Amino acid sequence: MLLKEWSLFIDSVRSFFKDRGYLEVHTSIFQKYPNIDPHVEPFSLELSGNCPKRVWLRTSPENSMKKLISKYRTDMFQIGKVFRRDPCSKIHRPEFTMLEWYRIGKDYNYLIQEIGDLLKYLGVSQDYEIIRLEHAFEEYTGVVLSEDEEIFKNNLISYGYPFKDDEDWESIFYEIYIQMERHLGKEKPTFLTHFPTRLSAYAKVEGGYAERFELYIKGVEIANGWTEETSRSEIERRMKLYLQGREMPMDEELLKAYEDFPECAGCSIGLERLFLVLKGFESMDDLEFLI
Repeated sequence: MLLKEWSLFIDSVRSFFKDRGYLEVHTSIFQKYPNIDPHVEPFSLELSGNCPKRVWLRTSPENSMKKLISKYRTDMFQIGKVFRRDPCSKIHRPEFTMLEWYRIGKDYNYLIQEIGDLLKYLGVSQDYEIIRLEHAFEEYTGVVLSEDEEIFKNNLISYGYPFKDDEDWESIFYEIYIQMERHLGKEKPTFLTHFPTRLSAYAKVEGGYAERFELYIKGVEIANGWTEETSRSEIERRMKLYLQGREMPMDEELLKAYEDFPECAGCSIGLERLFLVLKGFESMDDLEFLI
């Protein structure tokens, strides 16, 4: 029975992290402040009574867990529902189950190895590969990637890729990136690394690259992880950048947590997607228990 297999799958994920000494935590789905992600839109709710007038449904437990990390400085994980204002598709629903975890004193390379161990533990795969994003970009799209917008556009012209004159670097990048994704992780799980600084999100930047990765299995994005940037001023700068043109408040509590934030690495995995590839399914519609 698929429902039982899903339950056992969640139990296995939980056991993996508990056996490694992670503390399981549970944080609120309602948040006083929204997650600020340039590519994710949150749902908001109006409340009455003594509750805050407006709250946001979490798009991930990231903000809440980082506040706990700043206070308790311990390895932790969480499995829970998150909500994103995105269209439904074969591999996405606006509500889904997220695994998120943080390891103190480690970087993204450690997390890649740990995810490799998790994939073995769950019976997904015994092996994986690591590819720099720029190398995958050139191999599967034929385009040499550059963070310089003028150079990037000239490269696209040379390779015959059309784009609009008013399109910016990021818009063009993702149009091509989507074409590349379907080729990734076909033979074995593929970790993309060395992301451009433009796509650093909240990752530490070293040597001209963001220390973050994305995991793909059979053309499906499964995980997103990085070495955490710990500078309060840098986090505030990025949050202000990501808030431009959006009517959402700054999470002052999170910024306060960054006043004394430990070196660590964090990652999130959409568990329904991982379960899909484990079972060999292609669509969320195949998961009969999602009702």
